[in-house]
Amino acid sequence: MILVIDVGNTNTVFGIYRNGSKEPIFHRRTVTRRDRTSDEMGLYLKGFLREFEIDSSQIVGGIYSSVVPTLNPIIERMINDWFQIEPIRVQYQMKLPFGIKYPRPFEIGADRLVNAAAAVKDHPGKSIIIDLGTATTFCVVDDTPDYLGGVIAPGLKGSMDALTRNTAQLPPIVFQAPSKILGDSTIESIQAGFFFGWIGLLEGIIKEVRAAHGNDYRVIGTGGLVTTIHAANPKIFDKIEPLLTLRGLQILYEDNTK
Repeated sequence: MILVIDVGNTNTVFGIYRNGSKEPIFHRRTVTRRDRTSDEMGLYLKGFLREFEIDSSQIVGGIYSSVVPTLNPIIERMINDWFQIEPIRVQYQMKLPFGIKYPRPFEIGADRLVNAAAAVKDHPGKSIIIDLGTATTFCVVDDTPDYLGGVIAPGLKGSMDALTRNTAQLPPIVFQAPSKILGDSTIESIQAGFFFGWIGLLEGIIKEVRAAHGNDYRVIGTGGLVTTIHAANPKIFDKIEPLLTLRGLQILYEDNTK
């Protein structure tokens, strides 16, 4: 088995894959805490594995992607100390299943490289990969395959938090599809604004990418809120892959250890 870890600004996701399987046998999400020690993280993860009766001694490899550089040595020490393996860190210089045409490849986030790897391997062809995370990211991969670049927009949750934090009378809300565009209350009005506003953002950027690069680009969605948006408006995404990032980590581990 291999251990895969995706360290994001808001959440950290752990997964376990068996050799040859495209689906993780275990995955869990936790809040990313910059003050957490390697031993706290190791104890947390080992506890989950025991709960699911997963024998951690069978984990023979590990890989992680991170957009929080200060946590990189903590993650590596945790994997070393608690699993006795040397992890691979995702970076643009590693072996990738695609080329990079982006002029500044060192600026591409590790999470975006991982998502592109999964899209190229599992969904060959021209793709726009949208990740609804702390930021809303769009990555464009052609059928060469080459990574062409992308778009970064504000994140949905951060925008909602900022609105309620910086206004005196607007309450916090739960993101969900409203029954109509004009709300009958303040909460319904905010929900309509965020839901239809984000639909418009996604559709607008997809339209511009296709206008510049061709209408034959499929759209793959991932991230915490992708299922909510897809259920309410199935026309945006051609495919949703909530675990796309973990799958990409598995692919990059296999490609870099052959």
